[in-house]
Amino acid sequence: MTLASIHTSAMLVKLSISTWTARRFDKMVTDEVNAARGAASDAGRYNKHLLSGDTFRAVSKVASDTRTQHYANTLAWTDEGWRLLPTANWDAYTALMRDLRTQFTAALAAFVSDYPTLKELARQRLNGMFRDADYPAPHEMADKFKFSVDFSPVPASGDFRLNLPQAQLDAVEASVESRVQVATSEAMREVWGRLYGTVKAMRDRLSDPKAIFRDSLVNNARDLTELLTRLNVTGDPDLERMRVAVRDGLTGLDAQSLRTDTGARAQTAQKASEILSAMSAAFPVKS
Repeated sequence: MTLASIHTSAMLVKLSISTWTARRFDKMVTDEVNAARGAASDAGRYNKHLLSGDTFRAVSKVASDTRTQHYANTLAWTDEGWRLLPTANWDAYTALMRDLRTQFTAALAAFVSDYPTLKELARQRLNGMFRDADYPAPHEMADKFKFSVDFSPVPASGDFRLNLPQAQLDAVEASVESRVQVATSEAMREVWGRLYGTVKAMRDRLSDPKAIFRDSLVNNARDLTELLTRLNVTGDPDLERMRVAVRDGLTGLDAQSLRTDTGARAQTAQKASEILSAMSAAFPVKS
């Protein structure tokens, strides 16, 4: 793939998601505990859990799930906060984010409605450690949470309209080209690493006849081989060849079959080992 084509095959995406932590450092309690134990004033810190409740945990879980899905469906990029989103994965990614945003909004509304009740329960639970000042006003709570997704094109040389001497402008554009090349290489290294790590996990678990493994061992490999049809941003033929090898060689049997059929388990472990060797020859992946 040429450098120019990365600008049409991918874009940059940034997920900004945050929640109220419901934790607060309590200096008074910290000093009391350290003094009671005869410890130095900096021996420890006491952080209070300000709330406990299903609605609060629910919105925090959606936030965590969103981060997980964001990283799974995008690739590494060198700029802080930005990830590379292949255009082939645009539809799936944006549909996923819309669904997660809907879940986040609904969970947040339920929590905000429940917040006054949870605060009163915290007053009883924390007893002498309760401080009203630790809690935002009910009308301020929703602003403590954020969910946004921003998109940007991959930087390209030739896009600059700067009043600089040509030599300096050339240096700026060369720097952008170099940065994009390095970042694209890192993105592909990440996707190779994901595939390698998944195959290695299967090899390690299946090669030990006594090892216990979950259904996710096979399901993760199956899901990844499907996702890689959209994440191979440079159209790397070696990556596609390895993807097909993993799909055809390691995901044909479900986990239960591999648990009960020792011969199939050993054969799959051997196949995984062969794929790892082939991957190491095709791309330098850390084992």
